[in-house]
Amino acid sequence: MSGTQRRTRLLFLVLTGYILLQFSWWAVLLFRKETEIAQMAREIRVLGGTTTHPLDASRALRMIVGEGSVFLILLLGMLFLTFRAVRRDLGLARTQRNFLMAVTHELRTPIAAIKLQLQTLAREGVSVEQKETLRRQALLEADRLNVLAEKVLLATSAEEGVLELELKEVDVMELLRVVIERARVQIAPNHELVLNGPGQFIVLSDAQALRSIADNLIENAAKYSPEGTRIFMEVLKGKEGWRMSVKDEGPGVPSEEHGRIFEKFYRGGSEETRRTKGTGLGLYIVQRLAQRLGGAVLVEQARPHGAIFAASFPDR
Repeated sequence: MSGTQRRTRLLFLVLTGYILLQFSWWAVLLFRKETEIAQMAREIRVLGGTTTHPLDASRALRMIVGEGSVFLILLLGMLFLTFRAVRRDLGLARTQRNFLMAVTHELRTPIAAIKLQLQTLAREGVSVEQKETLRRQALLEADRLNVLAEKVLLATSAEEGVLELELKEVDVMELLRVVIERARVQIAPNHELVLNGPGQFIVLSDAQALRSIADNLIENAAKYSPEGTRIFMEVLKGKEGWRMSVKDEGPGVPSEEHGRIFEKFYRGGSEETRRTKGTGLGLYIVQRLAQRLGGAVLVEQARPHGAIFAASFPDR
């Protein structure tokens, strides 16, 4: 819990306590006044006068408790709803701030690398081999920028519900072999990537959507598993559909985060101290694309350690 959230909760508790004390004090004073009035009414009767005021103060007590409780419940309900709204807005502001910090970092790194490579190319005495190496590195960094831009655009389209799909027959295994080869160079060069599944598997789906799901799942596994470990991608055919899963050998996902990791911008921990790169959009995009294809995505704990992200799709 952040300092702002703690202060908000403390303020809410203090305000609630103050309201309860004020209501209690108000009820006591009002009951005292009613008791005094009832006593005066009895004295008037004793002296031979007449009065319409009840002689028993218990009726006033029931009125104070009944009406006061209803008003107090309504007021506390409004305070609680206000507190939830404020807490939600604070959380949204935090995730947006983290997203801006992450995007800034993600942009700064490839831009700085491309600038350095261009400056090096402009120097005299650079050999042909070095120029070719610098050119390839610059292209890779440009691809990183393009992937980031595509993620932001795809996330925006997913949120607004305007994702367009082009359903065609797709050989999933052929598509994933291309994804794996590119990932070995760009996404997970320091991991061993393993693809398991049938030699050929034809489905009616959107190739670009499947490619984005696979890319983001591999990228997520590479971020959170140690270098040199293996990342397994597997395709399985079931009775009512098929499943694409990615398993890593990292620490896994804490159970308390299973319900939040697919939220837009969500990334555990603080952006200032985080070591892993990213924008918090990858798993959000995976979930939205899987849903648009009629499927779903879930996370499981691997044994003995690691995480399994599985996207399941129906037969079409």
